[in-house]
Amino acid sequence: MKLTVKSIYNFLDSFAPFSTQAEWDNSGLTVGSFDKDVSKIFIALDVTKNVVEEAKNWGADLVITHHPMIFAPISQVTDNMTVYNAVVSGMSFIAAHTCLDKAVGGVNTCLAEAVGIKNVIDTEDEFLKIGEIETTSADKFAECLKKALGGSVSYTDNGNPITKVALCSGSGGDLVEIAKALGADALLTGEAKHHEFLLSEDIGVSLFAAGHYETENIICEKLKEALLKEFSNQIEIKVTDLKNPIKHI
Repeated sequence: MKLTVKSIYNFLDSFAPFSTQAEWDNSGLTVGSFDKDVSKIFIALDVTKNVVEEAKNWGADLVITHHPMIFAPISQVTDNMTVYNAVVSGMSFIAAHTCLDKAVGGVNTCLAEAVGIKNVIDTEDEFLKIGEIETTSADKFAECLKKALGGSVSYTDNGNPITKVALCSGSGGDLVEIAKALGADALLTGEAKHHEFLLSEDIGVSLFAAGHYETENIICEKLKEALLKEFSNQIEIKVTDLKNPIKHI
């Protein structure tokens, strides 16, 4: 039996239901056809012109990304836009964003596993989880994050030992007060605003921003594993060779 885009969509929907995405999100099939046959799947964090080119050159039928290429409504599609490249490529594109962030085994679960946070549970905020690490200092935890995720880490240090860690991949600095209310010693996220770092210092919660890309790109290999386990020899899968386009010194 041939696999179609709809087959893959239904599989993703089985563990990261698209109906659970945030109101502002645009997860799902963004370009292409549910009826298209699929034998080669390409996976990346984002849809960029370089990703579209790499996927097309590899011969992909379907591109799965975490971030959608379209968020806000667009009034035109011209040849200098990524969405134009996507449409004319003939490939289909599925995004699994906030539905995958909060899913069991999703992005936040993978982040916790990657940095050694144990006993992870859900919280009152659907995008925030909380767990435990062996008691350590802010400086040592930052070093651990840099080693585990491979990016630079910005952080505040409230001076207290860290055992209980709240986490939200991507952009979650606005959850620092909720993390405090839950009894967390620290909040781990991808990126945070200046005033959120200042607030964390005021309320006594160490805030760690370990990179939006770094805290979420880990899901790509997990998606590959899940798809291969489900569809075994029916498909070929490739995760992009492209790295984070944002450079740090």
